[in-house]
Amino acid sequence: MVFLSSVIFFLAHFQALIRYWVINDDVRQQIFWMQHWRDSRLFPGDLLTDYARAYVSWGVKGLYRLASLALDPITFSKWLPGLLFVFLGWCLFRLGCRLGSRRLGWFTLGVYWLMPFFLDNLSGGLARAFAAPLLAFFCLAWMAANPWGLGLALLLQALFIPYIFLVGAGATVLAWLAGRSGRVSAPAWITWGHLLMVVLGAGLVLLMQQQFNAAGFGPLVSVADLAGRLEFTARGRFAILPVPSFFWELVQPWEYLAPFREGGTLGGALGVAVILGAAVWGGRRIDWQSLKPRLQPFGYLLLASLLLYLLARIFLLKLFVPDRYLMYTLNLCYCLGLALCLEAGMRQWPGSRALAGAAVALVAVLAVWRLQGVGLYDYSMYRPLYAALAKTPPAARIAGHPNLMDNALTFGQRPALATFELAHPWSQGYWRRLRPRLTDLFTAYYAEDPQVVRDFCRKYGISYLVVDDRHFTPGFLAGGRFLAPFNQPLDKEKKRLAEWVFCPFFAPFDAQIQGLVRDRRRFVLLNRNLFPGQVIDAHQRLLDMRPCLQEKGASSVLSTRNK
Repeated sequence: MVFLSSVIFFLAHFQALIRYWVINDDVRQQIFWMQHWRDSRLFPGDLLTDYARAYVSWGVKGLYRLASLALDPITFSKWLPGLLFVFLGWCLFRLGCRLGSRRLGWFTLGVYWLMPFFLDNLSGGLARAFAAPLLAFFCLAWMAANPWGLGLALLLQALFIPYIFLVGAGATVLAWLAGRSGRVSAPAWITWGHLLMVVLGAGLVLLMQQQFNAAGFGPLVSVADLAGRLEFTARGRFAILPVPSFFWELVQPWEYLAPFREGGTLGGALGVAVILGAAVWGGRRIDWQSLKPRLQPFGYLLLASLLLYLLARIFLLKLFVPDRYLMYTLNLCYCLGLALCLEAGMRQWPGSRALAGAAVALVAVLAVWRLQGVGLYDYSMYRPLYAALAKTPPAARIAGHPNLMDNALTFGQRPALATFELAHPWSQGYWRRLRPRLTDLFTAYYAEDPQVVRDFCRKYGISYLVVDDRHFTPGFLAGGRFLAPFNQPLDKEKKRLAEWVFCPFFAPFDAQIQGLVRDRRRFVLLNRNLFPGQVIDAHQRLLDMRPCLQEKGASSVLSTRNK
């Protein structure tokens, strides 16, 4: 079981394991700064570095700090999902065994292998990668009536993924209250000790939040703050408005369960019909009454998830994104529920060990095919830029279009003025400082007057500017979502790992850019006589702006560049 899960992950993420430039996209915003553990010259304190460090959970930071003694953080971010994939598979196998038999355990494992949702969230080894494994471990400890295991699961949730801790803690408190009422079935072994663990975990989560706010990055936005904010719509950085319906949250996991991505709308619809039909057929053969005591932890988890989801909708974003409280619990329950029904429906089918082994092998092969490259993107097309940035001084601050600067952070290993991934409008204190940077950046990037560019560089202490002429084309400026690099022809294999980006940028900056370029016939950064720079490739140039910083008055600006 462990061996097969390892092989499936290795083959599914083979591209990432052998190619340094293939990673999960969110890795760029969360672990770039960890590279200074291996080279203290990198990322001297600035706004983006401090912010990214502040919102990574303590458990994730501690684990990566330990791993950095032997591995580069980017490399570790590729192998950690494999460990979590195997661990989650083991937990689900054991849950299936406890719910029924080893046969059910294999069915559960097979369904898990064929659900891209799990690997998609494990990819990158970020905080969210611990959500499903720690929920499954929590349920396993509960079903095994292991009080120490349950306490450990709660502690790990608090350290690695705080909003999942709220789900686990909520289920624990609900079960304890139910047990004291005597009216509802609940485990008697959940005691005051577990409540103390809940209090300890809550204290850790609150302390993390307090540190975040004390650093000047919080608080998170409220419902009132969202009014009229385009950043929180489908055109903006984070599409939370309008908030999806509860019904959509229930059915959305079927996007991953059924083959919509592989077979399109028709194939997905047929897949839903087949899966639902098989589940109903098998579900009618299950003795749910006798199974009820063993399903207890999932019932409490679902109830806690629902309550937290409703609270998160009322206090929008104060308790983070509402769907986070449902998605992991629902997918865990869908996985186990579907395995239960399929196993019950096929229980009477004649078979042998050889046939069972062949079935497992077939599911493993299908899993490798379906999970191929899930959660991964290929950023190798920018390698000449990374090489050029690596030759600049380690403390040099780089500016350029934010869609491009994410890679400058991670692979170029240089501080950036602003990036897309770290443009987080939900952190109020941070956004007040970052939004003016974005506004000034686009004003300079699309300027006609060279003095505007020079003043911008002096204001923010910009050592180098990255210019990509594709950002000035009519198609890019017209707006939309495009594969990056913009307008580059990609074959089927490369397109599968390509990133979709907002052009010219997300709202409301798209309107700012389009207003700047309206009726504008020339852009000063495209003038190679005024700004010659280093040619990177057919489209990109690296402009050395350090002479601007040495002009009269620049020293006073540089002294406050990180404020």
